[in-house]
Amino acid sequence: MPLRFLLWTISLLGFYSHALSQDGPYIRMGLGIAVAPAMDVQGTDNDWGTKCDRIINPDGLEVTDECDSVPAPTEWENAFGGGSGIGSGLSLGYRWGAFRIEGEYFHRSTTYDERSDIAIFDEITLDKQDQEIELAIAGVDNLLAHNLFANAYYDFALGPALVSYAGAGAGLASTSLYYFTNWKRNDDPSRIRTFADPDLNAKIAGSTTIGQARLTDRRIGYQLLAGAAYQIGDRAALDFKLRWMASGEFASEKTEWDQLRSHDSTVGRGEPILYTITTEDTHFWGASLSLLYQF
Repeated sequence: MPLRFLLWTISLLGFYSHALSQDGPYIRMGLGIAVAPAMDVQGTDNDWGTKCDRIINPDGLEVTDECDSVPAPTEWENAFGGGSGIGSGLSLGYRWGAFRIEGEYFHRSTTYDERSDIAIFDEITLDKQDQEIELAIAGVDNLLAHNLFANAYYDFALGPALVSYAGAGAGLASTSLYYFTNWKRNDDPSRIRTFADPDLNAKIAGSTTIGQARLTDRRIGYQLLAGAAYQIGDRAALDFKLRWMASGEFASEKTEWDQLRSHDSTVGRGEPILYTITTEDTHFWGASLSLLYQF
């Protein structure tokens, strides 16, 4: 009886081994987790100083030569902690011995749900801090990424029913994130020193500049992959995969403010005021469990 069981086990493992090594097409579907590190977000816009805002100050009172030429961009930055979420993918591939190539669609959703104070860099806005501007915050959340990759792998046999593998891929990444920012002016006009005229300071007291939008960018992405697959049937295997994925700098499209100093996203000079959000290279780590089916 023990000898018969041993022979049955050897034959079963040999059957699995043949399935793992056979050439041909396969499909893989997986689900897992995605963990992203801390993220710095930089913002710029083409806003003019408050005195140069012709909606706030149509008569050009107290205006000097600062309003005669286009100003340098307003610049700010936020630092956000890491995020986590879910990743899922679908792959179609082909195996030649130990080599495999595949096309993969991979989607991830990462939650940040965080707010942070804005760090201001340009001199004009710095001068307004703690007098005209009493609150400046921003937040990011719900990063979504749709990725199309071409991957290549090499399999290493660890046993009759088990292989490990390493691979790399490159492709296109379409990423979007929800961005929110609020710049609030002081409610007390007496604390605002932007104008000498208290009536003009009263016009901007309590006003807000608000932006909230889902911002999108498309970039080149690349990834490193490693994992192991265990045969569970004639044509099926369970696949555990680790993934590191990165893509180039995120730079959003130019977007109008929802409101600028509590009016439309313009300063009455014939063009809208637009802001852009950028980040450094976005990357994350992922782990997933997949079902692979060999045709």
